[in-house]
Amino acid sequence: MTSTSRNLGIIFLSAVIARLAFNYLTGFIADDAFITFRYAENIAAGNGFVYNIGEKVLGTSTPFFTFILSIFAILSIPVPTAALFVSLIASGLTAVVLFRFAQSLRLSHFAALPATCYVLWPRSIPSDACGMETAFFTLLIISAFYFQHKQLRLYATGIATLAAVTRPEGIGLLILLTAYNFFSDRHNRWSYVVIPAIIVLPWLVLSTVYFGSPIPNSITAKLALYSRFGDISLWDKLAYLMGCHKYYGYPLLLAAVFGGRWLIQKQNFGGLEIIWMVGTVLFYLLGRTRIFFWYIVPVFPVYFIFIMAAVPYFFDRINYPAHKQKTAALLLTLLLVAVLLVGNYQPVIRHKESREFYTNIHQQIGYYLYSHAGVNDRVAAEDIGYMGYYSQRRILDRDGLVSPEAVPYNRDGRYLDLIIDLQPDWVVCGIGSPMSGFVEDSVFTNRYRTERTFTFDIFKYVVYSRIKQK
Repeated sequence: MTSTSRNLGIIFLSAVIARLAFNYLTGFIADDAFITFRYAENIAAGNGFVYNIGEKVLGTSTPFFTFILSIFAILSIPVPTAALFVSLIASGLTAVVLFRFAQSLRLSHFAALPATCYVLWPRSIPSDACGMETAFFTLLIISAFYFQHKQLRLYATGIATLAAVTRPEGIGLLILLTAYNFFSDRHNRWSYVVIPAIIVLPWLVLSTVYFGSPIPNSITAKLALYSRFGDISLWDKLAYLMGCHKYYGYPLLLAAVFGGRWLIQKQNFGGLEIIWMVGTVLFYLLGRTRIFFWYIVPVFPVYFIFIMAAVPYFFDRINYPAHKQKTAALLLTLLLVAVLLVGNYQPVIRHKESREFYTNIHQQIGYYLYSHAGVNDRVAAEDIGYMGYYSQRRILDRDGLVSPEAVPYNRDGRYLDLIIDLQPDWVVCGIGSPMSGFVEDSVFTNRYRTERTFTFDIFKYVVYSRIKQK
């Protein structure tokens, strides 16, 4: 085994082990992940691409990842296990691609620094291991840029196409690479149009015919839901996206500026990547919706390349002897590992507490509804991931992600009217939630009675059933 192969193996396994350790210590799975899980299981069971059987609504924003999980379900592999497996492999490959990327950009002895940062980054690990499509999408992003840099443009375009049907944010990458390659490579320009068309056009036709629109309903629902609450100021949102809400954010941003200068001057690299990163940040910054912690994570591997390029830039500036740089790189890597390990302590504690909240309230509510609600009963609930997955009941999503009928009510803040007009058999309310202020309203209490209360720490959820009219 060559030293390069050994290094790649170590980097791959490090990323996998870090995320396995996080999963073991926390057991955390994001609530939204269970929405995708239920779609995948319905596909595998022959019920169609649906959340509620018979309701053709595109309530997940990751169709390609959903199809991948459905294949595992067909093979009788539990979907949550499949999601973790795919994410582990994707994370390992992302670390490997990042290392090879840094080598091709001549970071030399410091080529392992971007991969090391990704492997142990406190915001990447939870996002990669929480059941979402984040790790898989991140792999597609960094791979597309890597192949683009290596002048394998058709590969880059193909991977960007897969990214576009994995998450809506991938559409920006596909447009960017397609436009650049179309105008800069005249000999193959139409190949950059045909390749995306082979995948994207069939999906657009299928989703339009099947769902009525290729735009995920979850996007429309979140815009309506968070137009009334859940948003923060532009400055606070920008600080969060760039990591500047932490003490290390601004130094890393400054390092990225110097690293970017070095890459542009020495490697003629960075233009497309900078455009994509800025565009992605602006997309989230200007969107009137809540920013979840996994949204910005796919940007990090590219960002780490710019940050860590500041290291050779610094050593060049001080004329540090080349024969001593290997030792310096080793010491920096060890220091980075130590700092990041410490930095993961709080995320582990926080996500372990989140898992306990979800399993002690949301999952238990799901089990309760499975036992007490009729097979054809309709359950109105917000944050439907765990509840919908474990209840296996028809869900009226009060957030609107899988229930488009809730969107106009949420846009106007008419949360009680949704319940009164649609008359679900069961209602689940989080006490203190801005969507559940009606629980003391006589209009509601005259129609619904309390069945069961679930509490954990300071959180309280109540399950109500509709009073049958005699």
